[in-house]
Formats: sequence, structure tokens, C-alpha cells
Amino acid sequence: MYAIDLFCGAGGFSEGIIQSGFHIVFSSDRSEQVMKTYMNRHHQLGLVQGYNTHFELADIRELTGNYIYNSINKLEVFSENPIGEIDAIFGGPPCQGFSRAGKRDKNDPRNMLFHEYVRIISEITPKYVVMENVEGFMDAALDNFFGLDGRKYPDNTLVSDILQKELSSVGYRVLQPQVLDASDYGVPQRRLRAIFIAYREDVIVPRYPKPTTPEWHQKVKIIEAIGDLILDNEIKEQVNFETSTYLEENKRGRTPHVNGHTIAGPSTPVNHETAKHSKVVQERFTLFREGESSRNVQTRISQSGLNLNEQQNLFWECVLNANRAGNSRIIEDFLHNNSPIYKASNEKNKINLVKSVLTMVSKYLIMLKTEDIELTNKKNIKILYTLEKKTGISKEQFSMFINQSMVYLNRKFKPNELSNQFIEGTINEEMFEYLLTKKNSRSRLGRYDIAPTMLTLPDDFINPFENRILTVREMARIQSFDDSFEFLGKRTTGGELRKNEVPQYTQVGNAVPPLLAFAIASEIKDALLINNQQKKIEA
Repeated sequence: MYAIDLFCGAGGFSEGIIQSGFHIVFSSDRSEQVMKTYMNRHHQLGLVQGYNTHFELADIRELTGNYIYNSINKLEVFSENPIGEIDAIFGGPPCQGFSRAGKRDKNDPRNMLFHEYVRIISEITPKYVVMENVEGFMDAALDNFFGLDGRKYPDNTLVSDILQKELSSVGYRVLQPQVLDASDYGVPQRRLRAIFIAYREDVIVPRYPKPTTPEWHQKVKIIEAIGDLILDNEIKEQVNFETSTYLEENKRGRTPHVNGHTIAGPSTPVNHETAKHSKVVQERFTLFREGESSRNVQTRISQSGLNLNEQQNLFWECVLNANRAGNSRIIEDFLHNNSPIYKASNEKNKINLVKSVLTMVSKYLIMLKTEDIELTNKKNIKILYTLEKKTGISKEQFSMFINQSMVYLNRKFKPNELSNQFIEGTINEEMFEYLLTKKNSRSRLGRYDIAPTMLTLPDDFINPFENRILTVREMARIQSFDDSFEFLGKRTTGGELRKNEVPQYTQVGNAVPPLLAFAIASEIKDALLINNQQKKIEA
């Protein structure tokens, strides 16, 4: 059974497709970062570029059905017996334009990629078609949309209706779309995906997969997925953890090599490097109890108060942030009177210099308040050297300024008064942002819960056991990737680079959970087998 995987990403859908018994003969994505991960995994499974599979690094708008067929039939394995038709095409066009978590921009150019998917389908004419997307695909609408035949759809037409009509126009019948929850198929994660299944009129009608773990007691919990990955030995000894069937399968491997055997994961997990959190971040994470979101923490503190004696780094960061405006003016005056670099700068650079100096002075003051003198002196000397380089003011002069200005800094929100407000739970919304940041989506996972949808930003979730974000491997476990599956490239990225780079965390977060993909692909395989049996009987 031959399959094509378009918009393949790092290979989540491919894993399930292969697990169900398909041979992926062609796959494509436009990202070089996911290409490295994808091709590395397929080579590991015995799918070798140019021999028995073809990966094309391309935008789908650059592909044609003829090119795809030619690429497949140039493979060595088909040199004597070219493929006449494809059994199934699987694909998940990028979903940012439809996601309810995003802006849902009708003009997002990525909204049109599902249309390119239909074009490829019309040129390949596979027996079966599967498309997955975010749940928001079901109720998103488009304006100014033209079909493959050139007809214009009325503005505000639902995308799901357009897709069904377009597939019908190229000779396919479409099952009623369904939203499937990955946790119903053995994945330890509530991940809702819109699934469309279509089929040619000359083949057996396929079905949607029936849930394998529909009841709460059957669902895989977080502790069963990542309980063995605790890094702190003291914590590991305290956690009551038993090896689960899910974990054993992850380690043993579910995805077969072309020769039939699965590949066991390494004894030391790959992609399990931890992020280096500052003391402030670690202390912020301690505020979250298992299962709590930022909003839950805020509600609890408002009701019961919070004594920050054990989170002094975090407390002083709150103090300094609350007094940022007043402290900025003091530093701005100092730079104006003493810094040759500041005086020679334009207005924009002056503002940036004040911000930069304020950040470093804040670090200096936090260390003075929270660390032992010897360690503080070593770290602060480095800060003073940096300040000297940035401003042209000697480190001795800067040190004197900081020590003399401490009586003037933090005057609007005095530390003692703020401490009492935290204890009483009477701090305002702005102070909660200093305490927890503006990231309201952050939460600590609960060990006996099912995980929420894994996203592409690693700092959305705090590990249930330790004060850190999840590792790439832990996210991959929650997505149901085998331990032998290695993600390549940068671990994470930020800022403007996020528009173009696809680091490991994003590769995992964007993936279709392999076990969900397996359930869907298995139904297509079963329909193909019945179809082939009927043909034999008729022959």
C-alpha cells in the first residue's frame, strides 16, 4: 500500500502511517529544519532517499502531480514495476490562519494552502484522501475564494464547506468531517483535530476510527508518559511511579523498520536537555501547584495571600519592576550627566541605553539583596565592567552611584509595604503581571491528569515534578513519539526568528500525534484490504 504525506513536518503523521502498514513513497515540506529530522528518521527506518522513498523540500505551490509521479517512479525499488496509482494521500496544511488561539485572519495566505492540497489530489487521483487540521478549521470562514474551476464562493463561506465541495468537484465523496480527540486513541493529551476523509467513487467507503481509550480510567495520564524522566534524584525517589504499557511501548518502539522490527530507544533519552532557568524563573515556577494555571495561582493568592520570604529573587524583581518608571528617571539623569556615549546617541538609542542599564542595575541590586557577599562581588564586578563598556562611565563611578542611589531607588512602591500587600493578597493586576508575567496560558501539569494540547512554545507548561519547563523528549512522549525518534536542529528560538525557524519544540508541537495518525491510517488500510479482496473475488 503506497502513501504520500504532504506538509509532513517532522513526521508525526508519517509515524502513524507507517505503523499502520503503508509504504510512504513521497513526502514534502518547505522547512529545511524539519527536513533534517524527517529524513534522519526515515533513514533510520530503512526508507532511503532515491531508493524506496522521495522527500521533496518545496512549497506545495511548486509541486505538480506529474512531478510527484515521476519522482516516485524514478526510485530504484520501482525501476522495473512503476506505480500506476497511489492508495492514499495524507496531509495537514498549516493551520495558523484557522487556529482559535491565533488571530484568525481571513487574509492569512496560509489559509489557501488547503486549496493547493486539493489541486494535488485532483492531479494524483489517489483512492483515499485524509486531511487533518485544527478544530477551528470547522467554523472558520473565507472571503473572496475561488475554486479550482474558477467559480467564486460567497464571502464568509465556511472553509469546511469549501473543502467538501472542492473535493466533490474533483470526483471524491466526503465523509461527514469529525473532530477527534487524541486522548481517545491512547495519547496522554487532550488534542482536538478536525479530520476530513474522502474516497473515490470506485472504492470501498472508509470509516472514522472508533476510540480505543474513551473512558477516563482508560486514558493515559502524564505520569505514565514522563514519570521516569525526572532528573532530580531526590524527587525521583519520592514519586510513586510504575512502568506503564504506554511507556514500555515508547521505549520498545511502535514504528517498524522496513524489515519489520521496531527500534528501541537509547538507554539515555535523546532530546532531554533541560532549559537553564534563572533563579527568578525557578522561584516563579514554585508558586504553581500541580494542575494550576496562572489564573488559578492569582485567585489563590488573592484569597490567601503570599509570603515571598522564600522567593527573594522574585520579590525583588517585583519591587524593581513596580518602581521601573521612577528608577528609569534616576538612571537617565545619571547617564545624561556622566555618560559620553549617552550624550552622543540619538533619542532612540538613548531610550534603549536607559533600558539596558536599568536591567543590569536591577540584576546588581537583586544580587546584593539575595546572595552571599563573596559571590555577589564576583558577579557584580562583571556587571560593572559591562556597564563601563556600554556607557563610558568607569566601574568605580557606577558602583558609587548605585550605592548612593539605593536610598532614592524604589521609592514609589517601598519593599516593606509591597511585602505586606503580598501577604494580605491585596496586590493589583499590574503587580500580578510582575509576579507571574503576562503569560496567562502558563500552567503546571498534574501528574494524574491528561495533558492539554502541546503547543510550540516550551514555556507554556511547567513540569509536574520539577521547577522547569518540559524537555523536548517529555513533549514528544506526551505526543506519543517513540523514544528512538530524534529531533534535530536548534532546541528553541525566539523573536523574529520564529517566523522562519522550526526548532525542536516547534517540530514536536506542530506534529500530529503518531497514535492518532495510526488510528486514522489503519481505517484507510482496512478499507483498501477489503477493496482488494473484492477485486480478487470479481476477477
